[in-house]
Amino acid sequence: MSFSPLNFYTFAAARGQFLRPDVQALLKEAPVGLFADLLAPHDPDVRREAEALRTRLDALLFAQPRPQALPLASNVVRLRP
Repeated sequence: MSFSPLNFYTFAAARGQFLRPDVQALLKEAPVGLFADLLAPHDPDVRREAEALRTRLDALLFAQPRPQALPLASNVVRLRP
C-alpha cells in the first residue's frame, strides 16, 4: 500500500500543520472548533462563537484590499448641504 503525498498533506492540514502562523494562532486560541455548532446545534453560545471564528478566519484568509475611491469627474458639482 502506498502513501500518496496528497494524503500526507491532508493529514497534516487536519492537524493544523503547514498553516500560516497567524492562522495557527487564531485556531489555537479559539474557544470552540470551526464546526462546533454542528456538534451542539441547540447551544446558542457555541453557535455564536463558531460563527465568529469562521468570520475572523475568512477575513484573515480572504482579505480583499479596500477599493480606492475614484475622484469626482471634473464636470460633477458638489451640492451644499
